[in-house]
Amino acid sequence: MNSYIKDLIDKLYKLYDFNIIEMDQQPGVCSRWAIYNRDGDALNIMFFSDIESYRDIVVENIMYNFRKLLPGEDMRLIQIVVDKNADILQNGSNPQLNYKIYPQCELILINPNLNRVLGCTNAVRNLAEQIAQAMQHIGLNNSYGSGVGRREEMTKSIVTYVIITLNIMTYIVTSYFSGNIFDSNLNVLIFMGAKVNSLIDSGQYYRLFTCMFLHAGIIHLAVNMYSLYIMGTFIEKIYGKIKYVIIYFVSGIISSAFSCVFSPSISVGASGAIFGLLGASLVFALKMKRQVGRGFIVNIMFVIIMNLMIGFSVANVDNFGHLGGLIGGISITWLLDKMK
Repeated sequence: MNSYIKDLIDKLYKLYDFNIIEMDQQPGVCSRWAIYNRDGDALNIMFFSDIESYRDIVVENIMYNFRKLLPGEDMRLIQIVVDKNADILQNGSNPQLNYKIYPQCELILINPNLNRVLGCTNAVRNLAEQIAQAMQHIGLNNSYGSGVGRREEMTKSIVTYVIITLNIMTYIVTSYFSGNIFDSNLNVLIFMGAKVNSLIDSGQYYRLFTCMFLHAGIIHLAVNMYSLYIMGTFIEKIYGKIKYVIIYFVSGIISSAFSCVFSPSISVGASGAIFGLLGASLVFALKMKRQVGRGFIVNIMFVIIMNLMIGFSVANVDNFGHLGGLIGGISITWLLDKMK
Protein backbone atom coordinates (compact mmCIF):
# COMPACT_ATOMS: atom_id res chain seq x y z
CA MET A 1 0.00 0.00 0.00
CA ASN A 2 2.85 2.41 0.76
CA SER A 3 4.03 1.96 -2.81
CA TYR A 4 0.58 2.88 -4.13
CA ILE A 5 0.40 5.97 -1.91
CA LYS A 6 3.85 7.01 -3.09
CA ASP A 7 2.75 6.66 -6.74
CA LEU A 8 -0.43 8.61 -6.05
CA ILE A 9 1.49 11.44 -4.36
CA ASP A 10 3.92 11.51 -7.28
CA LYS A 11 1.06 11.81 -9.81
CA LEU A 12 -0.65 14.59 -7.84
CA TYR A 13 2.67 16.43 -7.62
CA LYS A 14 3.27 16.17 -11.38
CA LEU A 15 -0.28 16.70 -12.62
CA TYR A 16 -1.58 19.36 -10.25
CA ASP A 17 1.52 20.86 -8.61
CA PHE A 18 0.69 19.58 -5.14
CA ASN A 19 3.39 20.18 -2.55
CA ILE A 20 4.80 17.30 -0.53
CA ILE A 21 5.54 17.55 3.18
CA GLU A 22 6.95 15.12 5.74
CA MET A 23 4.96 14.79 8.96
CA ASP A 24 5.77 13.27 12.33
CA GLN A 25 4.48 9.79 13.11
CA GLN A 26 0.85 10.03 14.28
CA PRO A 27 -1.69 7.41 15.41
CA GLY A 28 -3.97 6.40 12.57
CA VAL A 29 -1.71 7.81 9.85
CA CYS A 30 -0.17 5.22 7.51
CA SER A 31 2.25 7.41 5.53
CA ARG A 32 4.74 9.97 6.78
CA TRP A 33 4.21 11.96 3.55
CA ALA A 34 1.31 14.35 3.22
CA ILE A 35 0.37 16.66 0.32
CA TYR A 36 -1.13 20.09 0.15
CA ASN A 37 -2.19 22.83 -2.24
CA ARG A 38 -3.47 26.35 -1.84
CA ASP A 39 -7.19 27.10 -2.02
CA GLY A 40 -7.53 30.87 -1.87
CA ASP A 41 -5.99 32.02 1.40
CA ALA A 42 -6.05 28.55 2.97
CA LEU A 43 -4.17 25.30 2.48
CA ASN A 44 -5.81 21.95 1.76
CA ILE A 45 -3.65 19.39 3.58
CA MET A 46 -4.27 15.72 2.83
CA PHE A 47 -2.86 12.85 4.88
CA PHE A 48 -3.33 9.10 4.47
CA SER A 49 -4.89 6.50 6.79
CA ASP A 50 -5.69 2.83 6.29
CA ILE A 51 -9.08 1.42 7.13
CA GLU A 52 -7.75 -0.62 10.07
CA SER A 53 -6.49 2.36 12.07
CA TYR A 54 -8.07 5.50 10.61
CA ARG A 55 -10.31 5.94 13.68
CA ASP A 56 -7.22 6.35 15.88
CA ILE A 57 -6.28 9.80 14.62
CA VAL A 58 -6.23 12.77 16.98
CA VAL A 59 -7.12 15.73 14.79
CA GLU A 60 -5.75 18.29 17.25
CA ASN A 61 -2.33 16.62 17.29
CA ILE A 62 -2.19 16.40 13.51
CA MET A 63 -3.18 20.05 13.17
CA TYR A 64 -0.51 21.03 15.74
CA ASN A 65 2.08 19.06 13.74
CA PHE A 66 1.23 20.88 10.52
CA ARG A 67 1.15 24.28 12.21
CA LYS A 68 4.76 23.70 13.25
CA LEU A 69 5.70 22.83 9.67
CA LEU A 70 3.63 25.55 7.98
CA PRO A 71 3.35 28.39 10.51
CA GLY A 72 0.91 31.21 9.93
CA GLU A 73 -1.26 29.36 7.40
CA ASP A 74 -5.01 28.72 7.53
CA MET A 75 -5.54 24.99 7.04
CA ARG A 76 -8.22 22.49 6.14
CA LEU A 77 -7.40 18.86 6.94
CA ILE A 78 -8.52 16.09 4.59
CA GLN A 79 -8.14 12.47 5.66
CA ILE A 80 -7.69 10.08 2.72
CA VAL A 81 -8.82 6.66 3.92
CA VAL A 82 -7.42 3.70 1.99
CA ASP A 83 -9.77 0.71 2.03
CA LYS A 84 -8.80 -2.17 -0.25
CA ASN A 85 -12.11 -3.98 0.24
CA ALA A 86 -14.60 -1.12 0.03
CA ASP A 87 -17.15 -1.09 -2.76
CA ILE A 88 -18.92 1.90 -4.31
CA LEU A 89 -20.94 3.62 -1.61
CA GLN A 90 -24.68 3.14 -1.72
CA ASN A 91 -25.34 6.77 -0.87
CA GLY A 92 -23.44 8.26 -3.78
CA SER A 93 -20.48 10.52 -3.17
CA ASN A 94 -21.09 11.17 0.52
CA PRO A 95 -19.50 8.57 2.82
CA GLN A 96 -20.86 10.15 6.00
CA LEU A 97 -23.34 7.34 6.69
CA ASN A 98 -20.69 4.66 6.23
CA TYR A 99 -17.50 6.08 7.76
CA LYS A 100 -16.63 8.11 10.82
CA ILE A 101 -16.11 11.78 9.97
CA TYR A 102 -14.02 13.77 12.44
CA PRO A 103 -14.75 17.39 13.35
CA GLN A 104 -12.44 19.85 11.56
CA CYS A 105 -11.53 17.11 9.07
CA GLU A 106 -12.92 16.20 5.63
CA LEU A 107 -12.78 12.65 4.25
CA ILE A 108 -11.99 11.04 0.89
CA LEU A 109 -12.31 7.27 0.52
CA ILE A 110 -10.23 5.39 -2.05
CA ASN A 111 -9.79 1.74 -3.01
CA PRO A 112 -6.35 1.00 -4.55
CA ASN A 113 -7.49 -2.41 -5.81
CA LEU A 114 -10.31 -0.85 -7.82
CA ASN A 115 -8.10 2.19 -8.47
CA ARG A 116 -11.05 4.47 -7.75
CA VAL A 117 -12.30 7.20 -5.44
CA LEU A 118 -15.39 5.71 -3.79
CA GLY A 119 -16.68 8.72 -1.91
CA CYS A 120 -15.97 12.05 -0.29
CA THR A 121 -17.50 14.72 1.87
CA ASN A 122 -19.19 17.48 -0.11
CA ALA A 123 -16.60 20.18 0.63
CA VAL A 124 -13.76 18.33 -1.10
CA ARG A 125 -15.39 17.08 -4.31
CA ASN A 126 -12.94 19.00 -6.51
CA LEU A 127 -9.96 17.50 -4.69
CA ALA A 128 -11.53 14.05 -4.96
CA GLU A 129 -11.85 14.50 -8.73
CA GLN A 130 -8.16 15.40 -8.98
CA ILE A 131 -7.25 12.32 -6.96
CA ALA A 132 -9.46 10.21 -9.23
CA GLN A 133 -7.65 11.57 -12.30
CA ALA A 134 -4.28 10.85 -10.73
CA MET A 135 -5.40 7.30 -9.91
CA GLN A 136 -6.41 6.79 -13.52
CA HIS A 137 -2.86 7.66 -14.58
CA ILE A 138 -1.56 5.04 -12.17
CA GLY A 139 -4.04 2.56 -13.67
CA LEU A 140 -2.93 3.36 -17.22
CA ASN A 141 0.71 2.78 -16.34
CA ASN A 142 -0.08 -0.51 -14.62
CA SER A 143 -2.48 -1.82 -17.26
CA TYR A 144 0.04 -1.64 -20.08
CA GLY A 145 2.53 -3.74 -18.16
CA SER A 146 6.08 -3.28 -16.95
CA GLY A 147 7.52 -2.90 -20.45
CA VAL A 148 5.66 0.35 -21.05
CA GLY A 149 6.56 1.55 -17.57
CA ARG A 150 10.24 1.01 -18.30
CA ARG A 151 9.97 2.77 -21.66
CA GLU A 152 8.23 5.74 -20.01
CA GLU A 153 10.95 5.87 -17.34
CA MET A 154 13.69 5.78 -19.99
CA THR A 155 11.99 8.59 -21.92
CA LYS A 156 11.88 10.76 -18.80
CA SER A 157 15.59 10.12 -18.14
CA ILE A 158 16.84 9.90 -21.72
CA VAL A 159 19.70 12.39 -21.22
CA THR A 160 21.09 10.33 -18.33
CA TYR A 161 20.95 7.15 -20.41
CA VAL A 162 22.66 8.89 -23.34
CA ILE A 163 25.49 10.11 -21.09
CA ILE A 164 25.89 6.63 -19.56
CA THR A 165 25.98 5.11 -23.06
CA LEU A 166 28.66 7.58 -24.21
CA ASN A 167 30.78 6.74 -21.18
CA ILE A 168 30.45 3.00 -21.79
CA MET A 169 31.22 3.33 -25.52
CA THR A 170 34.27 5.46 -24.73
CA TYR A 171 35.47 2.82 -22.28
CA ILE A 172 35.04 0.08 -24.90
CA VAL A 173 37.29 2.06 -27.27
CA THR A 174 39.77 2.69 -24.44
CA SER A 175 39.90 -0.98 -23.49
CA TYR A 176 40.38 -1.99 -27.14
CA PHE A 177 43.43 0.25 -27.56
CA SER A 178 44.68 -0.73 -24.09
CA GLY A 179 44.34 -4.43 -24.86
CA ASN A 180 42.77 -4.90 -21.43
CA ILE A 181 39.10 -4.74 -20.48
CA PHE A 182 39.78 -4.33 -16.74
CA ASP A 183 42.36 -1.52 -16.68
CA SER A 184 43.06 1.37 -19.05
CA ASN A 185 46.57 2.09 -20.31
CA LEU A 186 47.80 5.50 -19.16
CA ASN A 187 49.20 6.42 -22.57
CA VAL A 188 45.87 5.55 -24.19
CA LEU A 189 44.03 7.75 -21.68
CA ILE A 190 46.38 10.65 -22.45
CA PHE A 191 45.94 10.11 -26.18
CA MET A 192 42.14 10.09 -25.83
CA GLY A 193 41.93 13.31 -23.80
CA ALA A 194 42.80 12.81 -20.13
CA LYS A 195 43.37 15.88 -17.95
CA VAL A 196 47.11 16.57 -18.22
CA ASN A 197 48.08 19.98 -16.85
CA SER A 198 51.04 20.60 -19.14
CA LEU A 199 49.00 19.80 -22.25
CA ILE A 200 46.10 22.00 -21.12
CA ASP A 201 48.56 24.82 -20.42
CA SER A 202 49.87 24.42 -23.98
CA GLY A 203 46.38 25.09 -25.37
CA GLN A 204 44.60 21.71 -25.37
CA TYR A 205 41.63 23.06 -23.43
CA TYR A 206 39.30 20.39 -24.83
CA ARG A 207 40.80 18.03 -22.23
CA LEU A 208 38.76 19.81 -19.56
CA PHE A 209 35.74 18.28 -21.31
CA THR A 210 36.97 14.98 -22.74
CA CYS A 211 38.40 13.71 -19.45
CA MET A 212 34.81 13.43 -18.15
CA PHE A 213 34.16 10.46 -20.45
CA LEU A 214 37.33 8.48 -19.68
CA HIS A 215 37.79 5.94 -16.88
CA ALA A 216 40.83 4.22 -15.45
CA GLY A 217 39.26 0.78 -15.13
CA ILE A 218 36.04 -1.19 -15.26
CA ILE A 219 35.38 -0.78 -11.51
CA HIS A 220 35.92 2.97 -11.82
CA LEU A 221 33.42 3.01 -14.69
CA ALA A 222 30.86 0.82 -12.89
CA VAL A 223 30.88 2.89 -9.69
CA ASN A 224 30.54 6.17 -11.59
CA MET A 225 27.80 4.92 -13.90
CA TYR A 226 25.77 3.56 -11.00
CA SER A 227 26.12 6.91 -9.20
CA LEU A 228 25.21 8.75 -12.41
CA TYR A 229 22.11 6.60 -12.83
CA ILE A 230 20.92 7.32 -9.28
CA MET A 231 21.66 11.05 -9.25
CA GLY A 232 21.14 11.77 -12.94
CA THR A 233 17.62 10.37 -13.19
CA PHE A 234 16.63 12.35 -10.08
CA ILE A 235 18.07 15.69 -11.23
CA GLU A 236 16.75 15.24 -14.78
CA LYS A 237 13.21 14.81 -13.44
CA ILE A 238 13.52 17.76 -11.06
CA TYR A 239 15.13 20.34 -13.35
CA GLY A 240 14.27 19.08 -16.84
CA LYS A 241 16.57 18.02 -19.64
CA ILE A 242 18.08 21.36 -20.67
CA LYS A 243 18.97 22.52 -17.17
CA TYR A 244 20.23 19.04 -16.36
CA VAL A 245 22.65 19.11 -19.31
CA ILE A 246 23.88 22.56 -18.24
CA ILE A 247 24.35 21.46 -14.62
CA TYR A 248 26.15 18.26 -15.57
CA PHE A 249 28.65 19.67 -18.06
CA VAL A 250 29.32 22.97 -16.30
CA SER A 251 29.99 21.02 -13.09
CA GLY A 252 32.29 18.65 -14.98
CA ILE A 253 34.30 21.45 -16.57
CA ILE A 254 34.63 23.34 -13.27
CA SER A 255 35.74 20.07 -11.69
CA SER A 256 38.46 19.69 -14.32
CA ALA A 257 39.52 23.32 -13.86
CA PHE A 258 39.82 22.87 -10.07
CA SER A 259 41.86 19.74 -10.60
CA CYS A 260 44.08 21.51 -13.11
CA VAL A 261 44.77 24.38 -10.68
CA PHE A 262 45.22 22.40 -7.47
CA SER A 263 46.39 18.92 -8.53
CA PRO A 264 49.36 18.03 -10.78
CA SER A 265 48.14 14.45 -11.33
CA ILE A 266 46.67 13.10 -14.55
CA SER A 267 42.93 12.75 -14.02
CA VAL A 268 39.94 11.08 -15.69
CA GLY A 269 36.35 10.21 -14.74
CA ALA A 270 32.76 11.43 -14.51
CA SER A 271 32.81 11.78 -10.72
CA GLY A 272 33.36 15.56 -10.78
CA ALA A 273 30.16 16.05 -12.80
CA ILE A 274 28.36 13.59 -10.51
CA PHE A 275 29.41 15.65 -7.50
CA GLY A 276 27.84 18.57 -9.35
CA LEU A 277 24.56 16.66 -9.41
CA LEU A 278 24.90 16.14 -5.66
CA GLY A 279 25.34 19.89 -5.32
CA ALA A 280 22.22 20.46 -7.42
CA SER A 281 20.23 18.08 -5.21
CA LEU A 282 21.38 20.00 -2.14
CA VAL A 283 20.19 23.30 -3.66
CA PHE A 284 16.84 21.68 -4.46
CA ALA A 285 16.51 20.23 -0.95
CA LEU A 286 17.25 23.57 0.72
CA LYS A 287 14.90 25.46 -1.59
CA MET A 288 12.07 22.97 -0.96
CA LYS A 289 12.86 22.27 2.69
CA ARG A 290 9.25 22.66 3.78
CA GLN A 291 8.05 20.20 1.16
CA VAL A 292 10.75 17.50 1.30
CA GLY A 293 11.41 17.57 5.04
CA ARG A 294 14.60 17.81 7.05
CA GLY A 295 15.31 14.08 6.70
CA PHE A 296 15.88 14.46 2.96
CA ILE A 297 18.29 17.37 3.51
CA VAL A 298 20.22 15.41 6.16
CA ASN A 299 20.53 12.42 3.81
CA ILE A 300 21.90 14.56 0.98
CA MET A 301 24.41 16.23 3.33
CA PHE A 302 25.46 12.83 4.66
CA VAL A 303 26.07 11.43 1.16
CA ILE A 304 28.15 14.48 0.17
CA ILE A 305 30.25 14.47 3.35
CA MET A 306 30.82 10.70 3.26
CA ASN A 307 31.92 10.79 -0.40
CA LEU A 308 34.33 13.65 0.27
CA MET A 309 35.75 11.85 3.32
CA ILE A 310 36.20 8.64 1.35
CA GLY A 311 37.92 10.59 -1.42
CA PHE A 312 40.39 12.21 0.97
CA SER A 313 41.18 8.89 2.66
CA VAL A 314 41.79 6.83 -0.51
CA ALA A 315 44.87 7.13 -2.70
CA ASN A 316 44.71 8.20 -6.38
CA VAL A 317 41.36 9.98 -6.01
CA ASP A 318 41.02 13.45 -7.52
CA ASN A 319 39.67 15.17 -4.41
CA PHE A 320 40.03 18.67 -5.85
CA GLY A 321 38.05 17.57 -8.88
CA HIS A 322 35.26 16.32 -6.61
CA LEU A 323 35.26 19.53 -4.60
CA GLY A 324 35.25 21.63 -7.77
CA GLY A 325 32.35 19.64 -9.18
CA LEU A 326 30.37 20.11 -5.97
CA ILE A 327 30.99 23.86 -5.94
CA GLY A 328 30.20 24.05 -9.66
CA GLY A 329 26.93 22.15 -9.23
CA ILE A 330 25.79 24.33 -6.34
CA SER A 331 26.75 27.54 -8.16
CA ILE A 332 25.22 26.80 -11.56
CA THR A 333 22.01 25.40 -10.03
CA TRP A 334 21.64 28.51 -7.86
CA LEU A 335 22.16 30.73 -10.93
CA LEU A 336 19.64 28.77 -12.99
CA ASP A 337 17.08 29.13 -10.20
CA LYS A 338 17.71 32.87 -10.06
CA MET A 339 17.20 33.17 -13.84
CA LYS A 340 13.59 31.91 -13.68
